[in-house]
Order: sequence, then structure tokens, then C-alpha cells
Amino acid sequence: MSIPQRLQNLSFRTGVVVLLLCVPFYVLSFTQLLLPISISAKGILWAVLFGLAKAFQYGGIAILGAEGYRRVRGWFWKKRTAPGAAASVTARQPRVRYCPDLFADPAILEGIRLVTFDFDGTLGDSRQLITDTMLATIERLGLPRRSREACARTIGLPLKQCFSSIIPMTDSQAERCAATYRELFDEKNVPGAVTVFPGVCKTLEHLAERGITMSIASSRRRESLVGLVRDLQLSPFITFLVGADDVEHQKPAADPVALTLRHFSVRPDEALVVGDTEYDILMGRNAGVHTCGVTYGNGSRESLEAAGAEWIVC
Repeated sequence: MSIPQRLQNLSFRTGVVVLLLCVPFYVLSFTQLLLPISISAKGILWAVLFGLAKAFQYGGIAILGAEGYRRVRGWFWKKRTAPGAAASVTARQPRVRYCPDLFADPAILEGIRLVTFDFDGTLGDSRQLITDTMLATIERLGLPRRSREACARTIGLPLKQCFSSIIPMTDSQAERCAATYRELFDEKNVPGAVTVFPGVCKTLEHLAERGITMSIASSRRRESLVGLVRDLQLSPFITFLVGADDVEHQKPAADPVALTLRHFSVRPDEALVVGDTEYDILMGRNAGVHTCGVTYGNGSRESLEAAGAEWIVC
């Protein structure tokens, strides 16, 4: 992983703190000129302090990423704007746009060369199979019962986190849950258990006609993902797969998208992530690509909006 990618995996708050540290060093670099010392000493102090200020500034921007820097800049702009101008500030801020499909507005695919899809809840309707398997895992291991809805809300997370996010447990217990889940999933994943959502194949055909490359970034293991793509006859369209075991950091980290961009030599501004949960949108935003949420899967319109999706298909 490159240094910029490592920096962007740090928290937004860390980026803000590092960025703000540049302010006192900028101030000190100039105020020290008033000290009763030699000109050469002032020159050395200025170079050191000004250099530190620049280091904190660009370090903070690297941690925040382009999107984070825009958030910080927007926050300061809002603070500086008079109350009466609040409406105009809101009007200048980008808002989520809604559409019935990926082709309703030409702006969605303008300049796009690569579309990376989530699988579960976006291409494949696997909610019933996943929640059945999670409930069976919880029952087999004698864990506290959880509702189907609670299980569904975890779809999109790495497998261990699906369990640890709804039931307090140690890492070793989460590992056991994941192993049991995989065993039960292989039993329950009979032909027809996962189907393609209506309209998905047509969408993939239209994208292929436009010459747009398509890939998948999923929290599933690669082996499971390859089998489902093959069984659902998506292989003619999907030319690259990233599973949970292909990257060091899974969703919502940028790693799956970053790996895909490198594979195809595509710039972030030429790529679009499409997914049904906030984890997909955050993954795309962390990678600096365009994002589109879909509401027919496991997420909600509200969660996609909160994650910052540029477009929402609903």
C-alpha cells in the first residue's frame, strides 16, 4: 500500500487535527521576525517553522483526501457566512441526485470508463440466503438470538464483523462464527438460492454496449464470489473480481477500489462505484471515485444519503 493510501486510512478527525496544526506554525514563522536576534537566525527559524507548517498542511490534506478536505473547507465557509446567507451556502453545496436507473441522466456516466459493483444486494438477491445462514449459525453456536432484520443490516460488512457487530464476542468467537457460517452457507447455497435482481442483466448489457468496463468489489471470499458470478452467468460482463481475501483492508476502506483502479489503469474520476449499503458508498468515497446507491437491496435511502452518495437509484 502506498503512503498516500496509508494516510487516507487514518480517521477524519486525525486529518483535521494535523491540518489545523499548520496554523500556529505559520503564525510563528512570521512573528519570530520581531525577535531581537540576528537576521541569519531569523532566516533559519523562518525556514524551519514555515517548513513545519507546510508539512502539517499537506499531511492533513493527505489524510483527509480530496473529499475530506472539501468537508473541512465547507465547514469553515459555513462558519464565516452570515445567518442570512445560509440558504445560498446550502444551494452551492452538492446534493444527492435521484434517478430510476443508471441511464436516466447522461451525467451519471459522463466520463466513466469503469463501473465497480457490489454483489450482495446490488447484483445478486442473496438476502434470504445470507440471513438464513446467519440465523442458523447463531443457533448452532448457542449465541443470543437476533432478528432477521438485525442480521440483514450487517450485509456488506466483512463476515466476522457481521456477527461481532450485533453480538458482543471475542475475536476468536467471531472467527468461529465465520467458519460455521461458511460451512452452513455451502449447504444452503443450492441452485436458485441466489438470483439476479430484475433489470440487472439489461443494465450490464447497456454498459457493455457503451464500452464501459465492469468489475465487482465484494465482502465475500473470492471462491464464493467466483462461483456465484459463474452460476448467475455474469462472467461475460464482469472482467475483474475483488473478494474479501484479496485485500488487506475491506469495505469501507478504499483498498478494493484502489486495487481495481490499478488493475485497469483508470483514474478515480473515471470510475463509479454502485452499491446498496453505506459501506459501498464510503468505500467509493474513500477511493475518490464517483458513487451511486441503489435502494432495492439491503440498505436504505437515508443511509445512502448519509454516506454521501452522489446518485441514488430509487
